[in-house]
Amino acid sequence: MAFIGCGGSSGSDGGGGKTNNGNWNAGAGALGTLAQTRDGASWNVQAVAPGDLYSVVCVDNLEGWVAGAGGAVGHTLDGGTTWTWQKSGFTTDLRTVRFAAGGFGVVAGDGGALAVSYDGGGHFAPVSSTVTTSLRGAAVAEGGALAVVVGDGGVLLRSGDFGRTWARVPVDGAGDFTGVAVDALGKRVFAVDGAGSVWSSGDQSVTYSRETVAAAPLAAIALADDGTRAIAAGARGTVLARDGSGAWSALDSGVATDLRAALVTDGGHRSLVAGDGGTLLSSDDGGAWRRIPLATTATLYGLDDL
Repeated sequence: MAFIGCGGSSGSDGGGGKTNNGNWNAGAGALGTLAQTRDGASWNVQAVAPGDLYSVVCVDNLEGWVAGAGGAVGHTLDGGTTWTWQKSGFTTDLRTVRFAAGGFGVVAGDGGALAVSYDGGGHFAPVSSTVTTSLRGAAVAEGGALAVVVGDGGVLLRSGDFGRTWARVPVDGAGDFTGVAVDALGKRVFAVDGAGSVWSSGDQSVTYSRETVAAAPLAAIALADDGTRAIAAGARGTVLARDGSGAWSALDSGVATDLRAALVTDGGHRSLVAGDGGTLLSSDDGGAWRRIPLATTATLYGLDDL
């Protein structure tokens, strides 16, 4: 399940730079599950699609998108109450969707599927990714032209012109990339891989270096808008946190289930991680993790804030 809330942070699929307009937080997951909250405490769970949903994103407290199995891309204009289905042009599973204000967006998924939109998903233009491996994460800078897509085999694709042209960026030693996040202005990018590495770029995704390595595979990375604080999550309850000075530390999540999603929100003061069995955990200002009960056992695939 991918969780989002338009409140000003960058989630595990990479958004960034959203203005805090309210408290709509939502998640999309297995079996078409959509979970939503307006107050961060009580959550409503419903099924909005027949197949799995792997990613969700929004640009304000009314407009958002989900993506998932069979090339599905759903669009809401009423805060997730109703959804219409857009034509992505793909029948393969889409693992990630990202949009920025102004209508620019990216979808990507299995078999190297990649497409961009400039009208909020009204039309998607397919892009040759030059790869056939699964693309699992995307990031779009809210305040710039940068877009980044990552996937299996250490694939990292960069566009500096709103998705019009793409180039592969070599990252020596990287495993299968599983997630990517960018700050609001597109200056700093983080990516994680299945080998447990956290990769960082401070030059708009031109070059990368390894910042730290977790004791287990990582599945998700989330970044505060200012590019400092970050949360990474992965297998066996693994959580890593990056503080304002750039130092990483391992945190005790209190669970042993695989975590597949991460989120930094509320100006960097609140973090969420999620994963198998409907697991959703929250921590304020680096404090103890507490479990948020959800009326679902659907796998949670990502976190972001609407």
